Amino acid sequence: MKKAAVILCTFVMLYGGTLLAQTGSSPQSRELAAQYFLGSEDQILMAVNVWGFVNRPGQYMVPYDTDLISLLSYAGGPREEAKVTSIRVVRGVGQKEEDERVFEIDVKKFLETGTAELIPTLKPGDTVVVSGTTFHFVSRFFDFAWRIAAIVQVYAFVTYYAKRD
Repeated sequence: MKKAAVILCTFVMLYGGTLLAQTGSSPQSRELAAQYFLGSEDQILMAVNVWGFVNRPGQYMVPYDTDLISLLSYAGGPREEAKVTSIRVVRGVGQKEEDERVFEIDVKKFLETGTAELIPTLKPGDTVVVSGTTFHFVSRFFDFAWRIAAIVQVYAFVTYYAKRD
């Protein structure tokens, strides 16, 4: 019975766009069905993207009811220098106009409070962007400055001894 329901849902999602097109519906509603896929274990899957400071960024085919925490786990979790207080979710193409397009999630607050309402369920085509902390960018700047200072010091040393000879 469960398998039949999954197959029926999959049929509606995959071919519903064709049926809607014949009845004169909008192009947006036709594209919605094409954003879902049938997985190997009769799961309905969708494609979402993860960019930035996670261990394995990329595009993932995940179950249709996947939330942000699960997606971050699929991607190996946030890296040490990730800014988990401000993770952006960019809503995918083909979503309704009234849907919010870009929003920020405070995963740290979720981890401290356990409030499930803070974590959104993802939609097909969503892109999750995990940026780095300010400390990470400051340390990268000082690392770059250190390398430049070393090059300048070697140049000054070579120039000084070249003039002595």
